[in-house]
Amino acid sequence: MNEVEKINCLFCDSDKAVPISKRADIVTCLSCGVSYLRTRPTQEAMYQIYQGYANEASHMRPPDSVQEAKQAGLRRNYFIDEIISLANNTKGIWLDVGCGWGALLDEIRDRGYSPKGIEMTRNCLDFATMQLQIPVSNSQFIDSKIDAGSCKVVTMVHVLEHLPYPRQTLEKIYNVLEVGGVYCGIVPNIESVCSKYLKDDWVWLDPQHHYVHYSPKTLADVLKAAGFTILKMYTSIGDYDYNAVIECISKNIKEISTTEMAKELAVKLEIDGKGEEIRFFVRKDK
Repeated sequence: MNEVEKINCLFCDSDKAVPISKRADIVTCLSCGVSYLRTRPTQEAMYQIYQGYANEASHMRPPDSVQEAKQAGLRRNYFIDEIISLANNTKGIWLDVGCGWGALLDEIRDRGYSPKGIEMTRNCLDFATMQLQIPVSNSQFIDSKIDAGSCKVVTMVHVLEHLPYPRQTLEKIYNVLEVGGVYCGIVPNIESVCSKYLKDDWVWLDPQHHYVHYSPKTLADVLKAAGFTILKMYTSIGDYDYNAVIECISKNIKEISTTEMAKELAVKLEIDGKGEEIRFFVRKDK
């Protein structure tokens, strides 16, 4: 069975692209500017790859107990606080796509929302459903049965870059949100400082798991094309290793001579759209 496929641009279907990697067939579309893995695993092969995504060596592995789950950083309180402020703190169904073992959903349930999740990795799904008792589906999001206009919030934290059909995904998110509902997420930034200098050694290039790479501009473009109103978008070092960012700046920017200078520049680069991840908050207005 063939486990790889070669594709055109996932947003505009153009076959015109330029390579940006020497280790994998990662290209930038000459038509719309989106970067993507042109030769990639098939959807069936992707499913098998993700069964090992949250193994014992991964920070995504399920906790050993519900009590441990209540203390996990993956609950992402900082991100939830931002979302709730933009959603006017009105309750409803909160769908987390790529929910892992349910950390974020367990937190939002404690805050009065109705949690639903989608997760491809079986051991994560098992913990979410059996231990946390959160309803989680094992299907691809675009194949999931979700009522139109039923969700108040949809989230994807470091997930959109993993999905094989992002344009159709954004269209479905728009469909399942109620009017006034918000879609919020985090993705790696292909225009980050570490991406620029480390190139193929940038950790988040990750051709095994990351199939699309966004910049602030291309992400804004595809979100607007799907009908969303952008409420807020910014870059941050975020989940990337902070010390690795400081080291990258110190080694590659000749004007930087001290660690303190590197730390100050890191803050400025975040503001200038060069942070390692992009955080976005958009709304369905009609």
